[in-house]
Amino acid sequence: MVWSRLRLQRRAALLMSLALACGTLLGSSGRVAAVPVADGDARRWLEMASNYIGQPDKVFRTQLNVTEHTDAGDANSVNSIWIDAGQRKARLEVRRDNNLVAVTVVDNWDVANFDAIANKVTTLTVPDERRTNVQNPAYSVLTPSLIAAYQAGQISPENDVTTTTGQQINGRDAVKLVLTLKISQDIQVPTGEQPSQTGGPPPTRTDTIQITQEYSLYLDPSNGAPIQEAVRGLDKDGNQISQRTATFQDTQILDRSAVASDLLSISAVQAMQASLDQQLDRAKRTGLPLYWLGMELPRAFTDAKGNRQPSLVLNDVLVLDQPNQPKRVVLAYGSRDEPTVPYVLIMHQPKSDWDQFVSQAQGRLWFQADGVQRRPVQVPGGAQAIQYELQPPQPPAGGARPGQGQGQQQPPQLPPLLMVQIQTDDGIAVIDTPPLFVEGGRQANPFLDRTQQAALAGALARLN
Repeated sequence: MVWSRLRLQRRAALLMSLALACGTLLGSSGRVAAVPVADGDARRWLEMASNYIGQPDKVFRTQLNVTEHTDAGDANSVNSIWIDAGQRKARLEVRRDNNLVAVTVVDNWDVANFDAIANKVTTLTVPDERRTNVQNPAYSVLTPSLIAAYQAGQISPENDVTTTTGQQINGRDAVKLVLTLKISQDIQVPTGEQPSQTGGPPPTRTDTIQITQEYSLYLDPSNGAPIQEAVRGLDKDGNQISQRTATFQDTQILDRSAVASDLLSISAVQAMQASLDQQLDRAKRTGLPLYWLGMELPRAFTDAKGNRQPSLVLNDVLVLDQPNQPKRVVLAYGSRDEPTVPYVLIMHQPKSDWDQFVSQAQGRLWFQADGVQRRPVQVPGGAQAIQYELQPPQPPAGGARPGQGQGQQQPPQLPPLLMVQIQTDDGIAVIDTPPLFVEGGRQANPFLDRTQQAALAGALARLN
């Protein structure tokens, strides 16, 4: 990722795509079809599992140890789950390396998710059209799961699921339920032919990707308690391309009175979002040398909507400080009117990470290109700072539109690529002023300007 065009990307921290809110089974995309089987016992076992989880006036509590195998490597997480089926409420907490990643609460048709990495809370209400076949939305925190799919009315057990008794899993007797899905997805790929002389995109053809997903659920035959679930992905040739295994551990059936009254509430999730001050404290604890413009910089500007703003305001602080992951702190400044639109980003990371990033790019970064202008800029405190600027070439004029004769329309000039890089002994800070395009293709960020950007560098102060 080129820092100078970084946005505050919200890492989807495992917000479980609720089976009841998705258009296809278990969150799959494309055309989905179950492989036909005939098994009269499947519904009975799924109903037994649902009843075990949803005992009257009780809360189902379990820990799911999840391992995911993909071509990119293995990932492990620990999911803590509470389901109060009688009140149609549930809670999911996801942790990796003992660090909280996400919290999801389902309260009937309302869902709240806390992304602990991005420090953001999102809420949604399941649309009316998704509610028709759902028995109980609380079970959706188990997704991907045959139990969740059954409760969401997405499978017909008699037609889609087969059972095998007398199985063993993790040293326990078990009954095994299996669902096999064939998923087809149409994609457009280039044909390799040249575009027509009248312009337009290159020719494409439609290819169909076909994969198979095998869902397995192991239940305790004595009471229907879930023991383990697995999802395996296969390509069209039968080669495994992914596998997710979730093992139930420390399962308990609790009295409702033993669970904190607000644990399964939407408001409890909303209260988890840290304030700017708390995020700044987290940023300081990363040990990175940090720069900022204060909570507010009194510098008037005209925003992208043409409104006059009296100052730049600190609207967001992103702190990435997870074990075995790149460390990063990003401060986003903008207006009070549109706090989600960044006009100025100040990004920090360890110098060793930056050097590795630049080395791996092997000269392909825009600020390493021929024609880049470099000029020193002043930063308080005496740190070294360089402004990089590259003006993209003028885009070629488009072809004549039908009915317009042979005339050509000149496209607007692309804005410059600009950034200020500040180097200390231990870290790298970058000032980025991302382009904001408005109707007509006009770039409307007034700070995407060499003079404005250099002035921002001169207004910086050390945060720690």
